[in-house]
Amino acid sequence: MPITTDSVRTYYDENTNLFLKFSGTLREKPQNIHRSLWMQDTKTLEDALNTSNALIKAEIESVVPTNARIADLGCGVGASLFYIYPRLQNPAPALGLTLSPMQAELAGDSAKQLGLQDRINFAEGDFTSVPLPSASLDAVYSVEAVCHAVDPESYFREASRLLRKGGKLILVDDYQAARPFSANENKWLKAYIDGWFVPGVRTVEQVISFASKNGLQLKKNEELTPHLRLRSLPDLLASALLFLGEKLPIKHAILPSMLGSMALQQCLHMKIVEYRFLVFEKNGG
Repeated sequence: MPITTDSVRTYYDENTNLFLKFSGTLREKPQNIHRSLWMQDTKTLEDALNTSNALIKAEIESVVPTNARIADLGCGVGASLFYIYPRLQNPAPALGLTLSPMQAELAGDSAKQLGLQDRINFAEGDFTSVPLPSASLDAVYSVEAVCHAVDPESYFREASRLLRKGGKLILVDDYQAARPFSANENKWLKAYIDGWFVPGVRTVEQVISFASKNGLQLKKNEELTPHLRLRSLPDLLASALLFLGEKLPIKHAILPSMLGSMALQQCLHMKIVEYRFLVFEKNGG
């Protein structure tokens, strides 16, 4: 069946609580379900989980050092905003947008616990149609979210609309390698896309084209894959597990998610997919 916006929403509504449980983070703390990045000076898992957040924060501050107007499109349960927002100097009220009503509720509850409910508004919504005026933001960012877009070009159109001239779009996400794939490689790419509901995974070149058409110029392109701690399996074993997993009569979305997670590890190890940090600037700054 084709992946739709509704099926992505259902995927997260069904899986978010399990993701949080498997993450092993403490319940009283905002929970980060994104990937950890182990840089040369990274010492703890908490630091590794916040590496991408620190990169995003630095880019926001490079646009405007005070009173930043920001939005996290595809915010999940809010962990990135809870890290970034309090570390900015006098930021304006921010928006966190997620397709999942369950995630929006969990993020809102965490905002209340942190005393940020009047500063960060979490809402359920589609990031291709954001309820904010045009040119109202200094920075827009998304972490592992654009990959879920059924029509990724529409994401760039909306991000460009939201940004003022000179504003930045900041992305941390998966991108297909720009080369032909073998039948085995295509098998793993399809298993990742189907399992994790990520129809928007494109090459960097395609993403640059989407951005350029909408007045966004690439300023930074860094590969983060070497900073991941991969858990790939021997191909024969992984293939057997994928085959068996696809035959199991389990209807819950956690099964395809687990198969997709294994497939992603294979894709990253085989360099079918790259994990990258991209920064675009709205033309006219």
